[in-house]
Amino acid sequence: MKTSDRNQYLSIESYKEAIDILDKFTTLILFSFVKHSANMKDFIIRNFIARTIVSLKGIIKLWEINDYQDCWVLHRCILDRLFHLRALTKDNTFELFEKWSFKQQYDFKNKIRSDPDFKEKINPFFFKDIDEQKERYGAITKEQPRWERPKAETVAKEMDLMVLYKYGYDYASTLVHPMANDGQEDFFRQTKCSLVEELFFDQRVVIRNSCLVVVLVIQEGLNTSNLAWRRLIYDFLDNFLNLLKNGSMDYLLSFSKICKLGPDVDLCKNKDKINLKAKI
Repeated sequence: MKTSDRNQYLSIESYKEAIDILDKFTTLILFSFVKHSANMKDFIIRNFIARTIVSLKGIIKLWEINDYQDCWVLHRCILDRLFHLRALTKDNTFELFEKWSFKQQYDFKNKIRSDPDFKEKINPFFFKDIDEQKERYGAITKEQPRWERPKAETVAKEMDLMVLYKYGYDYASTLVHPMANDGQEDFFRQTKCSLVEELFFDQRVVIRNSCLVVVLVIQEGLNTSNLAWRRLIYDFLDNFLNLLKNGSMDYLLSFSKICKLGPDVDLCKNKDKINLKAKI
């Protein structure tokens, strides 16, 4: 990345502060899911949102030890959940996805239990199934749920997010598996050998784009859920995107408005849902 392009990024401390606020905001959203919904679709959505915000906090921790490669790996994981969520929404396959997931995980545990090399060494409490799980597995096996993971590129095209696919998901995919120059930056940092800084692009891009994708996951989840959300929730998300775009600090004002409503604030409202498209 050219030096002239670097002024589009915030300082690391600004990103840390923003992620901390986004974390608190997300926690309020998750509690609203718990309070108002118990259906499978909202169960999956809330878990996707929780996973992505934890991954974002993980990226900041990895950044602090200069592990930029794994920052990108986690960025890819966040994008993967965004694309999965959009595909599940488009095809309305949340129930099928849950059944498929349950069977896949049960099959894996059963494979370990049946392996003669490991069955005597495994934790019996972790791999033990309750009767309800056994009965459900039998019923799902008879159904033979057929579900396939969506292709990230296809979903990205549909969402008009090819820039995030090409320079996020696809780029990060080259860092998941070893390459010939794998660990070169780590070598220079570990050994303190001289290196030309311009050889490596400004890695703040992975933090900014990861924040963007997490907001998109939250927004996709809220728009897809069966719950109706208050306008101030979308105001916060809109202002957070403006922070990433131009450094606006209005997101702090939006969050303060939410906090002023008190710890027992109800973020859901019984009215038509507002569908607000993210500004990239």
